[in-house]
Amino acid sequence: MGHLSTHVLDTANGCPAAGMKVTLQRVEAAGATTLRSFALNADGRADSALLDEKTMAAGRYRLVFHPPSPFFRRIELVGVERI
Repeated sequence: MGHLSTHVLDTANGCPAAGMKVTLQRVEAAGATTLRSFALNADGRADSALLDEKTMAAGRYRLVFHPPSPFFRRIELVGVERI
């Protein structure tokens, strides 16, 4: 089994989105639970896997990105349960 990671680029400035805050949540019928909050490193990546082989499980997850932008306060990506 693999792992979950993220990599964010600032296309307006042509560089990694260093320092951007990101939240990983698990989404269930009762609501969302925050699993991890972190800031991206100088390369625009998390310092370690968001979910590794031991913590990865079928389900619905949400990555919430908080860009330093006057236009967007947050951007959400929700993944559908794996079969």
